[in-house]
Amino acid sequence: MRFVLLLVLAVGCTHDVHVRYPAAPDAPTGRLVLLLSQPASNVSVAINGLLVVEDAHTKKVVIDDVPAGSSEVVLAANGADKSFRAWVDGINPTTIPLGVPDGSVGMVKSLIGTLVTIVAYSLLH
Repeated sequence: MRFVLLLVLAVGCTHDVHVRYPAAPDAPTGRLVLLLSQPASNVSVAINGLLVVEDAHTKKVVIDDVPAGSSEVVLAANGADKSFRAWVDGINPTTIPLGVPDGSVGMVKSLIGTLVTIVAYSLLH
């Protein structure tokens, strides 16, 4: 029983995600840090169209070797996504705080929407 409880706690805990963007060795690069407002599930991050994080459970994403300058960033978390441009400095880390929707609220909204659809369909037929 203790083993199962420890396994559940270990799997359910968030952890910081550290990844590297596959930049050319001689290209000027920097660090991009995405700080989420709360722990999120199914976190995926793409930079300039390249997926660098997939299906993580985290509150903080650190991406090294991001090309210096303006980059297109797409973040998906808890069933919602955001697209934005970020300026990455080659000297100092670029830190971006991001709000994410509560994962449990999204499920409740989806369930309510499904129930409303079923009731509406039943009343119309």
